[in-house]
Amino acid sequence: MYSFPSVAVWHDVTLSTLKDKIVPLGQPAILKGALASWPIVEAGLSGKQALLQYLTKQSLNPQIPLVKNSGHNGRLFYNEEFSGLNFTVENLPFNSALDKLNSVSDQDSHVFYISNTPVRKIFPSLLQENFNDFLVRDAHPGIWISNKVKVAAHFDVPDNIACCIYGKRRFTLFPPHQIENLYIGPVDATPAGQPISLVDMANPDFVKFPKFREALKHALVADLSPGDALYLPSLWWHQVESMSSLNILMTYFHDATPRHLGSAYDCLLHSLMSVRQLPEHKKKAWQAFFNHYVFSDNEQAKSHIPENLHGVLGDVTPAMAQSIKNIVSQNLKQ
Repeated sequence: MYSFPSVAVWHDVTLSTLKDKIVPLGQPAILKGALASWPIVEAGLSGKQALLQYLTKQSLNPQIPLVKNSGHNGRLFYNEEFSGLNFTVENLPFNSALDKLNSVSDQDSHVFYISNTPVRKIFPSLLQENFNDFLVRDAHPGIWISNKVKVAAHFDVPDNIACCIYGKRRFTLFPPHQIENLYIGPVDATPAGQPISLVDMANPDFVKFPKFREALKHALVADLSPGDALYLPSLWWHQVESMSSLNILMTYFHDATPRHLGSAYDCLLHSLMSVRQLPEHKKKAWQAFFNHYVFSDNEQAKSHIPENLHGVLGDVTPAMAQSIKNIVSQNLKQ
């Protein structure tokens, strides 16, 4: 195992601390003990059975997907031929899924995983009892429950606050610019919606993935205990390892970008289709356009234009955004 520097630890975090001091740094941060007073965390500290009773009492018991993985040391990944995945998914009532997971929680060879299920779908009242002012009330929190599972390094587009409810979690993190050293797999054939690193970080093959040595120089680790939270900025790569026989995490994804502006990831996907396939001289020409309009100083592209004609080069209003979307949508139909 490698030893990495720890993510910065913050104590007594409030909304203003997060908003004014942590977020502007653009770095992950451990919010130590931020959830210690949550009833669900306190139930877990009383023992696993008390926690399970708390959950089932709150549960509306809807059908949810349960992931099963056997014989792969808990690593959720592709199969050996890359023709599919090394896990299966079964739909069960939540309480039945929780019972099944608990029944094998001490068997490392059998992994069960309830992955990113909307909390409001299972137990909406739980959110009223377990909340902090630095969380976003209009977010759509998800719950993750498993025994010992390894989720390959991936990114999320929104910012995230990951709340450790029970068990131990280890996040191994890499800054966004390390994408070129992480050997990212298929973009449109992924285990769970996001491209993942193909490197087995527990046993990296440096012959096959030599640039991963450079990525390791930039890695950080965040070890979370019950009651801790992790602020995870947008696009940071993170491998997540559940370290205990039972682990529960709640995630609060939040994108501060106004919704009417759309997703930069959608732009990336479209660029892979429309720009990447061009001849090299045309790609370089478009690179100059993107640099000028998107990645350069904003003033450079508009300072010489009368302000009333800035249009999309200025502040994009919801109405303007909808107009642009209509144009793009119409063009895509051609």
